[in-house]
Amino acid sequence: MSVLIVNAGLGGSRGNSQVVAEHCRHLLAAEGVAHEILVLRDAAPGDLSAALARAERLVFVSGTYWGGFSSLLQQAFEELTPSETSEVWLGKPVAVLVTAHQVGAQSVLFRLQGVLLTFGCLVPPLSGVVISKVGEALRARAPELCSDVWGLEDVATALHNLLAVPYLPGRFRAWPVDREHYAERWLE
Repeated sequence: MSVLIVNAGLGGSRGNSQVVAEHCRHLLAAEGVAHEILVLRDAAPGDLSAALARAERLVFVSGTYWGGFSSLLQQAFEELTPSETSEVWLGKPVAVLVTAHQVGAQSVLFRLQGVLLTFGCLVPPLSGVVISKVGEALRARAPELCSDVWGLEDVATALHNLLAVPYLPGRFRAWPVDREHYAERWLE
């Protein structure tokens, strides 16, 4: 089993998304699971495609930027459009972890899960977590109030569920996708 952790945060290896990615690394290493972290900000062209092809399971980590996931990840999805529903994605279990300085991260989580579903990924139950500055501050000051507040410690559950789901390559069917003309101009 191999897991690719994609740090899509704009802060790269110095941002909050890297802290979450390193937390994932620690949890996966403790379980003896092979994994790699790809920092999207530092990746060379083709690095993400190659890493996606190698991985059996995926973890995407992004910050929240004006109500959306990172522009780095948006650009990557646009460039990876020809691979939609291919073996790069189809049936691969995915977890999504979103950080937020303030608000809006839950809608980012749902939107990112939706994009990954459309690419062909399998979203296991309880495999998405929002880690917010406010939530982490509340956990530090009043943990007794946090039974229903997501935080960094909930990443362990998301990863457990990611690993619990079987990866069954070749078992899913994709609908037809236009891989040649998707970027053509169609308005005159």
